[in-house]
Amino acid sequence: MDEKPKEEELLKFINELAYSNEPADRTITTRFSKFKKHIRETHPEYNDDFLKKVAPPRELTLKVIETNKEKRNGKKLVEFDQNMVDKLYSWKDDESPLKRMAFLQFVSGRRVSETFDNEIGTNPRKNDKMIKMKLDKKSGDDKDKFFTFELIKDAPITNKEWRKMMVDTRKALVGVDKGVYSQRLNKILKRDLRDDISSHDLRSMYGVYRFNKENDEKQNLTGYIAKILNHGDTSDSGIAYSNFSFVEK
Repeated sequence: MDEKPKEEELLKFINELAYSNEPADRTITTRFSKFKKHIRETHPEYNDDFLKKVAPPRELTLKVIETNKEKRNGKKLVEFDQNMVDKLYSWKDDESPLKRMAFLQFVSGRRVSETFDNEIGTNPRKNDKMIKMKLDKKSGDDKDKFFTFELIKDAPITNKEWRKMMVDTRKALVGVDKGVYSQRLNKILKRDLRDDISSHDLRSMYGVYRFNKENDEKQNLTGYIAKILNHGDTSDSGIAYSNFSFVEK
């Protein structure tokens, strides 16, 4: 869009795209959000009154919100305690590269795909728990950007040690396909940690553990987790982690 289209024409075009190929309700609402974000960032000449019109019907939005609530409420609460955390910490020195990777993933809260082969940056000097890394699910200018995040504060590892251990353990897994790696990691977790825990759950546990142990500002769960997991400023993705609970025993 090099020239500014008429608002009516643009709205018609957006609606056609949003409803193309018989999308699910949630897909429609997501498309409208992305269209609005794109227009706001690349065409500031469109005012807020117009941007408010770039939205799905309110009844559709409410329907999606209600469906999301039902899904969240229907999830079984996953509890974990310090014993499980300590067991993951003990895998730092395990002979199995898969267990070492599980440890590295848990203490950093990164995705399986990110720990497998994403580029790691130079460690910040002022904080020995902070890591720089390229992350998945980023777009535009953020796609090749290094993001910072922190290791769990009481984890038995510094950023320097984490980086070296990650590089060395990746070398031990050279030749293993990413899909096969994920399957093997999940098998290890179900066998040696707990049978209802998967690799993605390590990310959830990281967020909830830090929320319980390091949340000095008493931030709410959704906001805190969104921040430490490098979600977008307007993301509500932290809600998806609310079915995990750290239990003090």
